[in-house]
Amino acid sequence: MSTLSSWAPYDSYVQGGLRDGRYLSATFTLLAAGPPRLSSVSPDLAGDSGNEFAWPIGVVQNFNLSQNRQFARFWEVGSERSYFISSRTVGQLGLTRVMYHGPSLLRSLYAFYTDVFPATVIEPIFENTGYAGLANKHDVIIPPGYRNVFLNLASDLFSQPMGLLMYFRDSNVATVSAGYLEQCYVPTHNLGTDAQGVVIQESVQLQYERLQPIDVEAVALIKGGLEDLIPDVPLPSGSIPLVPGI
Repeated sequence: MSTLSSWAPYDSYVQGGLRDGRYLSATFTLLAAGPPRLSSVSPDLAGDSGNEFAWPIGVVQNFNLSQNRQFARFWEVGSERSYFISSRTVGQLGLTRVMYHGPSLLRSLYAFYTDVFPATVIEPIFENTGYAGLANKHDVIIPPGYRNVFLNLASDLFSQPMGLLMYFRDSNVATVSAGYLEQCYVPTHNLGTDAQGVVIQESVQLQYERLQPIDVEAVALIKGGLEDLIPDVPLPSGSIPLVPGI
């Protein structure tokens, strides 16, 4: 089926052109933490060896992104009709992760951050270009933690923003989409387990300033049948920022 008039419930799918066996799942979804803005990363450096800008976050159990757009509704005197006026859009993202003997969740989110001035010294987890492009190179005063474990949300480190890359591939490992959440802050951090539990889990709620879609060309516009599909286009070099391990 490609149009409403050609609807045939017994003969064809409602949405034609979908490829059998190609789907998205958690297996082919990656979250990676980086600097607050994409614009702070030089396109000439992103993806080069030793110059990655985002750090993949492992052992994530679930994540959810929600966006809410506000609308004001006004009725008028003299009729039962009303008008809608569009207002602001607010989004947030939740992450849950198992604690391993490695970077904690808060540590992973600020993996790019560098502060080499005593008394609080924070070294980046990986070599990156993100911190070099920051407008505000903040000198952390209140320690968030040490080495691989950050637990103190009251640290002034967390008054500084970070960014989060969402990277989606399908079951053929072809890039489907990507987006970058800019100016992310962590208002909520939870850590918990119980007497019957075998793991300790961390969770955070992130609020972000805006979501920046990243243009990729791996999925064509689906119209009707397979004859309408444009073949997958190889991703041009440098058209999407790379992260370690991709």
